[in-house]
Amino acid sequence: MTEFKRAFSLVWDHFTLVTPNKVQCALCSQRLSFNKNTSAMLRHLRSRHPSEAWYSNSTSGAHSSTSNSTSGVHSTFSNSIISSSGVHSSFSGTTGLNSMFTNSAAAGHHIQVRTTRQEDLDDALVNMLVKDTQPFSVVEEEGFAAFVQKLDPSYNLPNKQALKKMVGSRCEFINDNVVSQMVISDFVSLTSDMWTSIDKHSYISVTGHLVAENAQLSTFLLGISKLPENHKVIHIEEAKNQLVASWGLHSRVAAFVTENSENMVATVQKLGILQLPSFAHVLNLVIKRSMEATLELQDIRSQARAIVAFFKSNQNAEMRLAEVQGQLGRPEQKLIPEVDSRWNSSFSMLERIFDQRESVAAALSTLDTDIIPLGSADYEVIHQCLGVLGSFNQATAELASEKRVSASKVIPLVRMLKITLEKKHGAIIHPTATQLASNLQRELQTSCSMVETEPILALSALLDPRFKMLAFGNQGYAQEAVKLLTSECASLIRINPDKDDILPPSTTGSTTPSPTSPHTSSWAMETASISMATSPSKSHDGGLWEMFDSKVGETQSVQSSTADAAVEVQHYLSDPYLNRVENPMHYWEKHCKVYPHLFQLARKYLSVPASSVPCERIFTKAGDVFNKKRSCLSMKAVEQIMLLNKGLV
Repeated sequence: MTEFKRAFSLVWDHFTLVTPNKVQCALCSQRLSFNKNTSAMLRHLRSRHPSEAWYSNSTSGAHSSTSNSTSGVHSTFSNSIISSSGVHSSFSGTTGLNSMFTNSAAAGHHIQVRTTRQEDLDDALVNMLVKDTQPFSVVEEEGFAAFVQKLDPSYNLPNKQALKKMVGSRCEFINDNVVSQMVISDFVSLTSDMWTSIDKHSYISVTGHLVAENAQLSTFLLGISKLPENHKVIHIEEAKNQLVASWGLHSRVAAFVTENSENMVATVQKLGILQLPSFAHVLNLVIKRSMEATLELQDIRSQARAIVAFFKSNQNAEMRLAEVQGQLGRPEQKLIPEVDSRWNSSFSMLERIFDQRESVAAALSTLDTDIIPLGSADYEVIHQCLGVLGSFNQATAELASEKRVSASKVIPLVRMLKITLEKKHGAIIHPTATQLASNLQRELQTSCSMVETEPILALSALLDPRFKMLAFGNQGYAQEAVKLLTSECASLIRINPDKDDILPPSTTGSTTPSPTSPHTSSWAMETASISMATSPSKSHDGGLWEMFDSKVGETQSVQSSTADAAVEVQHYLSDPYLNRVENPMHYWEKHCKVYPHLFQLARKYLSVPASSVPCERIFTKAGDVFNKKRSCLSMKAVEQIMLLNKGLV
């Protein structure tokens, strides 16, 4: 059996047939089921031993084989490539059913493993199921099976169990990739949020964020945990602790970003991790409170909600609105409903109803309804208030991006919002819009007056080459941030005094103490921890001056590292500012060797997101996973599907 198979596939160089239905990997001794094909073995090599399996274009020699081609051109999918941001599928075209080969290189030797069309189509099927969140049972649907058979009669459609194994194997590959990134990253930032599925079960998810060595920002799903029906703070704490501990991250978390509810804050603090409130949620509360305190705007919002609900619930009314829009030469646009948890949905609702005011009024006049249309005075209030809220809508959109650096924007955004409100407050003439602007100023001052003193936000703004010290409205706070940055940079230099061009090893997740703090200025013996290599000279007086000499050496080391750090920080701050629309990570990619210690700190602080939006996107997508056809889906399967889906989106 073995010799027969060896003539067709080199995968047998790594496997031994131990029973008619079992094979054993020669690299890790794991046993796999054998069903008279090499699919499982190839997947095992790709996921567990990628360096041992590379692909060659050569079709010559004893190990190549060519299957009969069918008429026509068939589209094939290449193997999925796992990158720092997840899983990506690439597409290529080929004619017939010839075996597929791709290129790679193994260290020190060359091994050929042939991929077949069956495996390529298996990968494409997994990609489709994950990306479109289709149930595994789709392969058992008669219509789908008939469609696949029509496309390619030679393709053997796998069953549900085989698909689940493929998904599991792919997830292991991704997890290995994520682990490898985290191993070489000193710090990881986390976000977390809770959500409820369509079946009324509560879940909590945690996402991780880091800046890789190549200065690329990566986001990944760490896990999803199901909470008890009547969950309490202790259940949330246990779930978070398990998700964080399973990845060994407790000592390397730069910040844990959550909404500012009492239970979320309490659970993070109990974990001993720095909790940072989601600024997007803070801004959401600021605007909602301001609008609710503007009574005339509240009345108009209530009336607008009633109009939108009428058109949404009445098919005839919706059709009539579309007809009127066509007659008036307006774009055919549906009205947008308001969502209570998102303030910008109120903005979108008012903006759309203002743009379509003539069409809405004309449609309502021809329909049998007691809904009172908005008047010209109401629309003037909407127009003026939209002008006040426009900058807040722009800020919310910028904070929601998870693929761009965001925490560094918090301080400059707050400053720009205050300046913009001040300008508009003097230019607005309508009393309702003026009241709204005053309410926003008051709420913004109450909630965000101290953002420039938050070390995480201050250092991230300072390390963003687009903002630096210009981010700060208070130059006293800016100077304090520079001192803190210099202190942390000096600590990194002391860790690696002779290796400025090499990134320093991992440190703890806490902020490094300042050289002027009691921890470094005390003359107590337990603080004298300088090595003999950095002391001025070895004492020859029987130890009488040993402690003094050590303290002198320590003081000189601190002064030297502080001076070096000050030079590095000042040189960075004197560099030209980066254009605001550019990606700051491109700057650090080019300057990682120029400012090696600052780059290390940039990897820590620029990985922090400004909001928990990444987790919110997870449970928004999870709504497609939890459906009636997936009522028995296990928690592990849900995690795997969401992990792969996040990589493919």
